Amino acid sequence: MLPLSTSLQSYLFSPSPGTRAATYLLLVWLVSLTLFQEISTNFFSNIKNPLNQYFVKYAWGWTLFPLSFLLLMSSIFSKKGTMLNTKSVPIWLRLAVCTSVWFGLAQVVFPYIEESTGVCEVSRLLTKRSCRDEGFGWRGFDISGHCFLLTWNNLVIIEEMKMVKLYFGGSNSERHPLQDLVIKSIHLLICLLMILWEVMMFCTSLYFHTTLEKVLGTICAITPWLVLYRLMPMLYSLPMPRVSRTITQYMSLSGTPGASWVLARLE
Repeated sequence: MLPLSTSLQSYLFSPSPGTRAATYLLLVWLVSLTLFQEISTNFFSNIKNPLNQYFVKYAWGWTLFPLSFLLLMSSIFSKKGTMLNTKSVPIWLRLAVCTSVWFGLAQVVFPYIEESTGVCEVSRLLTKRSCRDEGFGWRGFDISGHCFLLTWNNLVIIEEMKMVKLYFGGSNSERHPLQDLVIKSIHLLICLLMILWEVMMFCTSLYFHTTLEKVLGTICAITPWLVLYRLMPMLYSLPMPRVSRTITQYMSLSGTPGASWVLARLE
């Protein structure tokens, strides 16, 4: 694959994901405290602006599709030439887990909290849906789904782009120039999406939600990122306790059905 331009490399892979996560949290907090505008006629303060309606509203789809397509193309264009192989399967599995995190928090937990803690402007309407259906506002603790989603998107993009680059980014003399163009075009699209997500994160901090709702939304993105991309790899690298090794060796020696399969995966 042709090398990415210096600017793309710099934007995608530096600063580190940890530094970026801390920067996002600090940015959301400081902008919310010092620059927040509750009333504004700015284009970005209108929740129905096209960027919100057609991009941020479907931000995980916009993120997942090019990442999946990049992984698919990189895997197929690699020397193995298959969609599923030992290098691509872990990335596919992580993307499935990331999708579960998005759905669980943005589509289940956050709406539940807002519904449970809220009241309608009209007391006779007791549910958020009935309240909104009749044109009234529902006032509840609304953890910022935008701050969560936009932070989550970019952290996942950075981590998975690093993995794709590590596994499939080496030069391949057998690859057709058109294939390199496809890969580079996807990289460019993903970079543009990252920039858009950061701009919209700033706008959300500037115009919407309370400071606590936005900070919590950002923390809700950083926490699963830490678990999935920092804690779990660290656990995998820990040496197995002696007692576990003794048990697995005994299973193998005793001829227990499936013992060799278990041993091969625990060693």
